[in-house]
Amino acid sequence: MPFRSKNSKYYHYDFQIRGRRFYGSCGTEDFEEAKAVESQARVEAKTAPQTIGKFTLSEALGTYWTDICEKQSSARTAESQAKKILEIIPGSTRIDRLTNQDIMRFVRTRRAEVSNATVNRHLQFLARALRHMENFYGANPADLQFKAATTKEPKERIRELTYGEQDRLFKYLRSDLQPLVKFALMTGARQATMLGLCWSDIKHEKSRINFRLKGGGELKFPMNGEIRALLSVLPKSMQVEHRRFVFTYITDDERNPERRRIRQNSHLFDDFRAALEKAEIEDFRFHDLRHTFATRMLRATGNLKLVSRLLGHTSIETTMRYAHVLDTDLADAMNDFSMFQIAESRSFSRSSQ
Repeated sequence: MPFRSKNSKYYHYDFQIRGRRFYGSCGTEDFEEAKAVESQARVEAKTAPQTIGKFTLSEALGTYWTDICEKQSSARTAESQAKKILEIIPGSTRIDRLTNQDIMRFVRTRRAEVSNATVNRHLQFLARALRHMENFYGANPADLQFKAATTKEPKERIRELTYGEQDRLFKYLRSDLQPLVKFALMTGARQATMLGLCWSDIKHEKSRINFRLKGGGELKFPMNGEIRALLSVLPKSMQVEHRRFVFTYITDDERNPERRRIRQNSHLFDDFRAALEKAEIEDFRFHDLRHTFATRMLRATGNLKLVSRLLGHTSIETTMRYAHVLDTDLADAMNDFSMFQIAESRSFSRSSQ
């Protein structure tokens, strides 16, 4: 029955159907009108998606983004992925009526615009959203062949920045972007992880940084003197919205320049690409800074497991792509090694004594 609380002059309804709660204002002070409103709300609730588990694609993607993605550093990427999916598959499509034809149409359309790797990431996002609706909202999504729709990706190439290229890059790189690039070379962190880094994640007393990783994990990254020195001179934004973030830039407004957080897909990365062109550095992307850190660290330590942990990989198999560095070092070691030269050297040493 409708009720009226102490703080409202209107009647409200509050009931449950199949374990789902429905609550709202009747919008009237008249009890009889309120009963009619509650009756209509019950009728609508019986066929509501959260009651019958019949969600549209738009509802599923929106719910997954709100529940899981919104607070992650990759929230903007997830939002972009959802929008691309809805551009091709109508949002009004119920997820229990999605077909493999819908999936293949999406793959064909996106493949004409972006790389196979990007298409696969969109499919993975959609699959996670559907599983989320099934696990937490009682939905019964269609049985879709995501694995079969996944397109083969070319083997990822490892592009390492040489020290000569590094010097030329910083010569042409805008000053307020240099700290981000230096930090990437010092830590190997992903772009999204760095751009979501807050000052509260910097634990000076423990000499570590708490990185929030892709997929929701966390990495406690050791902070050495070089990293500590870089962070100590970074200016903080005066704007409340941006001051908690570590990496910021100065706007181009000559009258009122402001320091704001650097976001993914920012125009600053056009400036990064322009600096690469001026420095005559070919076939290099921002993500290759991570590759550069990995190969340099592996070359310095020879420890694949250590590099795997620093990169935040969940499996060392993922880090094996950098094993060519060890292969090269092994080949160089063998070229400098000769059993007979060692033996001859020892014989000469004994005869000269």
